[in-house]
Amino acid sequence: MYKLTFGIDATRFGWVGAGIGKNTGEIYFNQKFADLIKKISSPSRILVDMPIGLSDKNIAFYPQRPCDTAARKLLGKKHSSIFSPPCIEALYKNNYADASRINFEVLGKKLSKQSWNIIPKIREVNAFLHLHPEWRGRILESHPELAFQYLNDNQNLLHSKKTKEGITERVQILKKHYPAAKSIFHTFLDVNALQKKANKDDIADALSLAVLNYTRGEKLRNISDKYPEDSLGNRMGIWL
Repeated sequence: MYKLTFGIDATRFGWVGAGIGKNTGEIYFNQKFADLIKKISSPSRILVDMPIGLSDKNIAFYPQRPCDTAARKLLGKKHSSIFSPPCIEALYKNNYADASRINFEVLGKKLSKQSWNIIPKIREVNAFLHLHPEWRGRILESHPELAFQYLNDNQNLLHSKKTKEGITERVQILKKHYPAAKSIFHTFLDVNALQKKANKDDIADALSLAVLNYTRGEKLRNISDKYPEDSLGNRMGIWL
């Protein structure tokens, strides 16, 4: 069982988890979200970069989730990294056209291709929490760009995470708050098998949530004053 503070990010091939302790940390990969969670000690609080709690026809008076609106305001010119997740009714459609049509009928907005591409991951997390309510309130949605901005003295970062400069910038920010972050990140570069399952920015994002989780402690808060519950029993909030 992992007994570390965790941040989790989705990759093309599964899920990467960054677990950190007082002076050490590890990077873990599992193809399925539930399999990764099974290896984490149950008292843990986990931050994950994936929408939790989705709008549906019964709460469609929120054209956007309150937490998404708050996140865009906090990120300012970087707000485009916050995309609108699908409504629950679109979540289990078999093709993009049907999902986008249903999303427009419920929320008044078509579904972006970015949202459609991660729908399987959104299903995994929200279904897991629906089936395992004991994890509600301990698996919380967060966002790496918000985490990095907070850890960077609330200043926007200068470089894209897809560039070499962006990765260097992010690792340096993490190192300021958690000195072992650089060595943990570089252990990923030494594991060829892991590199085939996750990109450098996936690792940086997972580490950012782990470091945020570790440093914020009991000060971690939902960025919105609204915390609505969806029809699956999951609540909408982004934690910072």
